[in-house]
Amino acid sequence: MELENLYDYVFHYNIYNGLWSAIPRDSYNAYWSEKKVDGVISSKNIDTLIELITKGKDFIKKIK
Repeated sequence: MELENLYDYVFHYNIYNGLWSAIPRDSYNAYWSEKKVDGVISSKNIDTLIELITKGKDFIKKIK
């Protein structure tokens, strides 16, 4: 498990749709101004996002 990968993301919880989002730090500003941003992953459970991120960026690209 690569916990260092978590430093590359910012987490945001949207109370209106009940989703957690993991936002890549380099896309943080775009997340607030655009509807769809590449690299952002969402889930109802933050633990799911943490598990995916710790598996690495290559793994995340495969599941999209």
